Amino acid sequence: MDRKKTHTRPLQFCRLALWVMTVVCGQNAAATEWRTWTSFKDVRRFTVIGDTLWVATAGGLLAIHDAAENGTPYTNVDGLGTTDIHDISVDDSGQKWVAGKGRLVRFDQPESKQFLFLDDNNEAIDLNCLADDGNQLWVGTSVGLVLFSKVADDGQIQDSYGRFGGLPDFPEVNDIRLIDDTIWLATSDGLAVAEASNPVLLKSRSHWITFGADSFGDAGVARFVMFESAFYAATSSGLWRLELTTADTTITRLDVATGDAFTDLEVVGDSLIFYCESGMGTIVDGLASFVATPGLPAAPSTGVGFAGRRWLAVTGKGIYYDSGGGYVEYHHTGLPSNMVSDLTVNHDGVVTVAFTTRPAAALIDNVWESYDFNVGAGATVMASDSSGAAWAGTFGNGLFLLENGQAVNYDEQNSTLIGNTDNPPNGLRYVVINGLATDGRYLYAACYRAANGDPVAVADLQRLDDPDNGWTAIGAADGLDHTFVTALDQRGGFVAVGNEFNGLYLCDIGLDPFHRPANACTHYTENNSFLRSDNVRVVRFAPDGVLWVGTNMGLSRWDPGIERFVDVNLPAGIHPDISDLEFDGRGNLWVGTRGGLARYDATTGTFDTYTSASSGLVVDRINALTLDQLTADLYVATDAGISILTTPVARLTYDVDQVVAFPNPFVIRSPQDSLAFNFGRPAIVRIFTTAGELVWDKDANRGWFGRNQAGERVAEGVYIYVLEDSEGKVSRGKVLLVRK
Repeated sequence: MDRKKTHTRPLQFCRLALWVMTVVCGQNAAATEWRTWTSFKDVRRFTVIGDTLWVATAGGLLAIHDAAENGTPYTNVDGLGTTDIHDISVDDSGQKWVAGKGRLVRFDQPESKQFLFLDDNNEAIDLNCLADDGNQLWVGTSVGLVLFSKVADDGQIQDSYGRFGGLPDFPEVNDIRLIDDTIWLATSDGLAVAEASNPVLLKSRSHWITFGADSFGDAGVARFVMFESAFYAATSSGLWRLELTTADTTITRLDVATGDAFTDLEVVGDSLIFYCESGMGTIVDGLASFVATPGLPAAPSTGVGFAGRRWLAVTGKGIYYDSGGGYVEYHHTGLPSNMVSDLTVNHDGVVTVAFTTRPAAALIDNVWESYDFNVGAGATVMASDSSGAAWAGTFGNGLFLLENGQAVNYDEQNSTLIGNTDNPPNGLRYVVINGLATDGRYLYAACYRAANGDPVAVADLQRLDDPDNGWTAIGAADGLDHTFVTALDQRGGFVAVGNEFNGLYLCDIGLDPFHRPANACTHYTENNSFLRSDNVRVVRFAPDGVLWVGTNMGLSRWDPGIERFVDVNLPAGIHPDISDLEFDGRGNLWVGTRGGLARYDATTGTFDTYTSASSGLVVDRINALTLDQLTADLYVATDAGISILTTPVARLTYDVDQVVAFPNPFVIRSPQDSLAFNFGRPAIVRIFTTAGELVWDKDANRGWFGRNQAGERVAEGVYIYVLEDSEGKVSRGKVLLVRK
């Protein structure tokens, strides 16, 4: 199939709205409070720099030195600012540059510098590829081409380009090639080429020669290379060759894996290596042939030669390297997936994570060990019981008990879990779990749209294998008469059940749900209780027993004094659609939303906020929250991995004899520095001078800022603290206060 060169006509120019800001990313106290766990299995590009293989992935950067060793991971908290990385390159000076979502990074640990690329709506722009050009970089983005100066004002955008000949405006630029004095762009709408010695001329449509998507079987171009005086384009419709003459340009689809999508091209010596849905192959002397890749779970999407081996990536499944007789997996790639739906931490500190499209995995001795079970259309929620076993709910395949590497399934056949009435009788077997809770003896599971009208299954953890006597269900007969359940929690003989359209139910079932009182459930809605919204996302009991409700419109708290819900207004900049709530032992509330994280201080009634722009949070859209009650670490589950917020507390204790003050010495450098205590329950702390004079008397959760009750700064020196819990037990200690 032949195509002729496309001639373009000039159109009115409109400037691409693009803004850049800079962020210097060094090591600081705030940054060290955050960690990020991601998966490096979804590879975008391999780049060999010196003796290191750099891997750009959807989970950040991975630097590999040897197949037998752990690589060095770099995420948003390691100077990148994002984990969504598309490319890494090195210039002639040895400086590394990284392209990611909304960020161009001059990567230089520990003092990297981020240049934020935002559109006129303040949204991050994807940076897909880089091409070095001396003192400047060409950057391919999701909305065209950007010229970036490395030297002007220590780095800044020089210009942006979004109109290339006859192509649609602002196409996505997937690849850039600088060949002699020309710049070639592989875009979502075809190819564009122009003479590049004068960047100003690139603003004009007429300066570009283009070959639209119709030249490539109505497909965009993913990769583009020059090989043996011809040009090759990898597209979703096949592999194409361009041959340029002074009179004409011929575009021909090669008879290689016809119908396949081609993902990458690589020139190695006298060979062109291609990657497509059918596998990996080469073109040598004009002849194409496939290369066997035994050991791979699927066709590779890209690859590179490094340290005498060929390394390949299989999208979403990881990194593999040639080991003689076949390919073996490089196992040091972090989480099994970035799509984290929920996680749980048991009393021994074992973390088990549920993924949207994969079975759950537990972190055992720093190795992720996956369970073998079908998650249906996705994993949903997790919980740990009193024995330390993990439970995982799924969207369609019921409930799984995960223990000692084994997964035991509970569904409509061996429990009171039940599916829905869609597509009978298959719907009855499609068991969707939207909420889990346990009081140590009993497990409660919310079944979405339960066909029999009983949406809350209850299991006696001591009789799980007895479906007749070890399981019961709460539903219509108890007054719970809406089955679109979305959330669940329990405390002190009460079960709270959230509903998708009809508010929530509070069920007073007593300490034995198998012998609960009649009509145990009371229905609360916007109309009868001032609930913020009837679309309930999450319900959670505070340590003091008060019920909090997260909805699509914000946060409500039950007020026992007036027996109705009151609104708790979220701070500015935090999305009102709440995804999860979590309390620590002191009653402080963490609020996860579709747009950021907030912490509500139970003592002061004030909020702190965390977003990906202002903290180490990996992304703003949060799926679930889990607090390790022993360490006070907060785990934030997202579709981009897990963010972990740690505090200076060594390990929380519930024994007053183990209480310590930290930091000690207490060095005050700013008004925000405070002295804290590692006690996990409410308590009062009194601070005295060594002469016995009372300096401060407040809730221990508030911390001490080095001031007396009148708000005046106290002098440097040794102070004595006395912590008293709610039962009157007392802990004493000394702390040295130093001002800087």
